[in-house]
Amino acid sequence: MRTSSILFPLSALLLLTACGYTPLYAPVAGQAGLPMAIGVVEMASVKTEPGQRLVAQEVRQRLVQSFPASLTETYTASLSITETTTELALRSTAALERAQIALTGTLVVRDAAGKEHLSTSLATTAAYNVENNPFSTESGKAFARQVAARNLADAVARRLALFARTGVK
Repeated sequence: MRTSSILFPLSALLLLTACGYTPLYAPVAGQAGLPMAIGVVEMASVKTEPGQRLVAQEVRQRLVQSFPASLTETYTASLSITETTTELALRSTAALERAQIALTGTLVVRDAAGKEHLSTSLATTAAYNVENNPFSTESGKAFARQVAARNLADAVARRLALFARTGVK
C-alpha cells in the first residue's frame, strides 16, 4: 500500500518532465519576470451608472499585481472594456427576473517601437437577480459587475502570460 502511494506521484512526475511539460507561470531561465508593462485600461463607453468606472480600476489593479513594473519591459499591454447588460429571464407578466452583465475587453500588446504583436478580444459574464426592491437589484448588479471585472482581469492575465511565455498571437 505504501509503495504504490509513493510510486504513483513519482511516475507521474517523470512522465510530465519527459514530455516537456512546464507550468505556464513558471519563470523562464535567465528571465526575472514577464517583460510586460500594463498600459492604459479604460472603459470604452462609460455611462453614468454607479460602479461602472470602477471596472477599469479594478482590472488594472489586478493586472498590475500579475505584471509588476520593472525596468526591462519590452511589451506594453492596453485594454479597452465595453459593458453590455442582457435580459435573461422574464416572468409571464413580462417582468424581468434575471439579467447579466457582459464585459468585453479588447487587448492590444505593442513593443517599445509601437509595433502591434497581439490584438485579441476576451469576454466574461456575470448574472444577477432583478428584485422588487431597487436597492437589492442595484446591489446585485454591482456585485455582478465586480465579479465580471475580476474574471476579465484573470482572463487577460492568462492570455498575457501565454503570450509572454510562448509568443503565440
